[in-house]
Amino acid sequence: MELTGNRTAATSTAFLQQLRAHHPGPLIVIWDNGPAHGGEAIRTYLATPGLDLRLVRLPAYSPDFNADEAIWGWAREEVTGNTCLGTKALVQEKLTEFFAGLTARTAEIQTRCRTKLQALAEALPAPPTDPRQAIPHGDSISALV
Repeated sequence: MELTGNRTAATSTAFLQQLRAHHPGPLIVIWDNGPAHGGEAIRTYLATPGLDLRLVRLPAYSPDFNADEAIWGWAREEVTGNTCLGTKALVQEKLTEFFAGLTARTAEIQTRCRTKLQALAEALPAPPTDPRQAIPHGDSISALV
């Protein structure tokens, strides 16, 4: 979701609504602790009956767990690093081109954005196939962080 201006609880709620509209199944959204990722608007939205959306917060400052950090590092590497673009408009233009070009670079995105959290999740033992051996319910994602 492209956004200009400041991010707020209201804009984060609009993002979650858009995400929910395009992905009808159960969703787990992993978020950092940015100020826009909390607030009354989000709490109200999350109380919606049947929403089937869960937020998991990353620990305070955890770039190894946050794929956004990898994307922005990549953008600095390819677009803004060691370059003086001169104007805000040119920076926006070049970053827009970079992000638009990511749609054709899926494999590279998966490689670059692999996080420590994903590696830890993949290292978890597979769930038992016999329901009698089921592991007691727990939040395995939160246990990793």
